[in-house]
Amino acid sequence: MILVLGGLNGFVGSNTTEALVELGFDCVVTRHKRAEVPGFLAKELDHHVFVEDADATSLGDLQRIGKKHDIDGIVDVAGGLVPNTNSPTPRLRAYFDMLAAVFRVAEEWKVKRVLMSSSGAVYFGLSGLVDEDHPISLQGTSGLTAHHKIVEVTMSEFAKSGTSTACVRLLGMFGPGQDQPALPQRLVHAAATGKSVNLDGVYFGRGDDSVDYMYIKDVARAVAMLQTAEKLPHSVYNVCSGGLTSNSELVEAVKKAVPGFAADLPQGRSPFPSLPLLDTKRLVADTGFTRRFDTQSAVQDYVDWLRAGNPV
Repeated sequence: MILVLGGLNGFVGSNTTEALVELGFDCVVTRHKRAEVPGFLAKELDHHVFVEDADATSLGDLQRIGKKHDIDGIVDVAGGLVPNTNSPTPRLRAYFDMLAAVFRVAEEWKVKRVLMSSSGAVYFGLSGLVDEDHPISLQGTSGLTAHHKIVEVTMSEFAKSGTSTACVRLLGMFGPGQDQPALPQRLVHAAATGKSVNLDGVYFGRGDDSVDYMYIKDVARAVAMLQTAEKLPHSVYNVCSGGLTSNSELVEAVKKAVPGFAADLPQGRSPFPSLPLLDTKRLVADTGFTRRFDTQSAVQDYVDWLRAGNPV
């Protein structure tokens, strides 16, 4: 039984829960402030997926879960814990409370592995091909990037307790359940609904930009395979496609999936520092992971998902 924090309605969490069930594992997923159950998990409720109301930062909430379920693994992909504010204090407090609560119950339950999400954004400022052994700066380019680095450092300390731990550096995700303004999401939604493309808040949304995009179902399966691997020889893993997709290629894939769709992206490149290309050899070597979706099949699957009446 694997506890997935943020597993009911979180973008990564809900898809990871589905991937874990497909691998034959039962999951307890947390729900905070009550929310609807995604359609693709509803059929598994009370069979392979069990929902518990819990705040990931509350030790008491997590301990109550342990009294009801025999948990032997924890996946924490809960994402943002508190709204962005001008002060970093609330978010830092929430992260440290979450880490302390998760580590405490992991020791009490004697779980096999704790896996937490980090971000490929920790590589901001680097260039070329980078792997997990490449030194990164502790100075973050944003508050969220800094928090991911904090998680990685504290996870390495907790590993000294003897519990298997790993952080997954996620990058370029898109697909069902997404709540971030990524370009693939905006293009597919516009095509599926017949509306014009809204690029407000989109990073790397210009015509000459290229990004390492990876379909969320592949991301989730990689995370699930890392959580359930018999042994992990490393504590940090890049989870991404390992290649770049140009925005022009992305637009063409959407046009092929939805004939008649048109989108004119702003010309040139975005003014943001580009990310380096992330090496995925470690992920492949330690889990045997291979992608099931290329750009075209991912876009088609996402379009089909939306046209089936799903809300996101």
